[in-house]
Amino acid sequence: MSRRPSRRSLTMRILFHIQTSPFARRTRLALAHKGLTFELRNVRAHPEFLEESRRLSPLKTTPVLVEEDGRVLGDSTAISHYLDRAYPSAPRLWPSEPDDALAVFELASLVDLALNTIADLGARYYALHSSEAWNDVKTEAMERAQRALDALGQRVSVLSRPTIARSGWSAADMWLVTAEHWLATMPERAPKFPVIAQLASLGWRLPPELSRWADQHRNRPDVIALG
Repeated sequence: MSRRPSRRSLTMRILFHIQTSPFARRTRLALAHKGLTFELRNVRAHPEFLEESRRLSPLKTTPVLVEEDGRVLGDSTAISHYLDRAYPSAPRLWPSEPDDALAVFELASLVDLALNTIADLGARYYALHSSEAWNDVKTEAMERAQRALDALGQRVSVLSRPTIARSGWSAADMWLVTAEHWLATMPERAPKFPVIAQLASLGWRLPPELSRWADQHRNRPDVIALG
């Protein structure tokens, strides 16, 4: 976490975010799990917030967390690991017990593989879709993304409890519930947003097991608060 000079003294923790981003939404769940208060700054709704967040973090992505003392950290996974270490007395995001840790880390990595592949192919690299190599690249990438989604569906289908870890709600649940929402709502958002339409057109399939698992958590107060 870097320290950035500030023109004013910060009195409130700040999270720069995008309302629909699964990476920002899971960070909001992580902060709520830790019982931390924060001010939300939507970089899509306010261009000046986007400029400020990019000035603060060299990653130039969202979310970006600014602590009360002005220290800055980007990347949702890095932020979550930092929160576990900075606030150890609050409920853990990442379990320490080996079996729970294995399940949580595996699931989180599968979520990130699927999300990053879909986001990269449908947004960052979509301008190359007219290339002769596009179909081969797309097929290989989407096969990996679909394998990850199918593996996630299989993992949750055999659970005998609502949460991934035996110890309860963890980062893995936050990663998965926000990913499922992002993918499930993409078709209805696609007509209004060209980039979302590109993402939706890639041919991935959301396993129904993931939606059934997510149904158990939709009425959680912290999930409802995401809007």
